Amino acid sequence: MRQSVVINFLRHLGDQSELRRHLRTMSKSQVMAEAQRIGFVFSENEYDEVVWGAEMFLAEKLGEPFDFQLSLWKTMWGKYYLDFVLDDVIASLTPELEQEFLAGKGEL
Repeated sequence: MRQSVVINFLRHLGDQSELRRHLRTMSKSQVMAEAQRIGFVFSENEYDEVVWGAEMFLAEKLGEPFDFQLSLWKTMWGKYYLDFVLDDVIASLTPELEQEFLAGKGEL
């Protein structure tokens, strides 16, 4: 699996404000096509596993159930979903947490 490639792409996107603005209203398939165009190759399944998996992982770290009351999701309101993923999910993965998350996915 290439979950680390997905995370690297999302971190890259977080650093590219113009590209981020362009992609924030695009569909997931359009975002993935752009990722591939700039050299980040991964499947839709891998993308979903990282995004949803990271949300579940962070819920566990917060000691909260992964349900509609998850405090992390309350930060999503008023944002594009891509901005939520970049600012609140991926940005919450410190290098140590990222390593722990990927190890749990069998990548490390």
